[in-house]
Amino acid sequence: MKYLFACLLCVSVLSLNAQNLRQQKMELPDGSRLTYQTINNQLNGLYSIDREGLNMLRGNYVNEKRVGNWYFFNKDKSLFARYNYDAKKLLFVDDKMLALATVNVKSGNDDINAKASVSFPLLSLEQYFPLVTRLAESAIPLSDMYKLDQSSVYVVAKVDTDGRADYSVNYVVKGKKQEYKFKVDNEPFIIDWVVSSYDGKNYPSEFIIKTKLTIPSQDGQHKRFNWL
Repeated sequence: MKYLFACLLCVSVLSLNAQNLRQQKMELPDGSRLTYQTINNQLNGLYSIDREGLNMLRGNYVNEKRVGNWYFFNKDKSLFARYNYDAKKLLFVDDKMLALATVNVKSGNDDINAKASVSFPLLSLEQYFPLVTRLAESAIPLSDMYKLDQSSVYVVAKVDTDGRADYSVNYVVKGKKQEYKFKVDNEPFIIDWVVSSYDGKNYPSEFIIKTKLTIPSQDGQHKRFNWL
């Protein structure tokens, strides 16, 4: 009798979880799609990003926390990075892809700056580039978009010692430097960062990419992306 009651209880719990388990989707600014699962509105289960039929990211959540190995892929399906959240350890990163960005460590000590590991997003750079560029375009006044020097455009992520990043787009218009901040994280889409470190201590840094903007047509037909 006790065994029967226990079985019925298990079935009841499983049924409840099944009823509250939801798979949801979210369109991202670069045209990719985030697919994630929730139980009682909390992130639980598979979390993945796909673009044009290719998987760019996959991992798992348990009670709103990332767990186990997370994988981040380049467009050719090769691995960009693998990070284990249980051990809080980077297991692999594609150094050739990282060379596409400039990282400035801000320790206040030139020797540490030269020796510290670089910061970078836990997101394939082949997705990071178009995603932040798309958001940067929406942050720039339209009047500047038609006048700016395309060779002067940079997106800067200022990464603190806890792995939080503030984003800005920087460019030049008629010899004058301009800077506009914009947001990238939009729950449940969050970019985690590997933080610059040296000798066991974390340091703030700047992760900088040079990019090129898509200038909207002046006939009023272009619709700007509204992310937040």
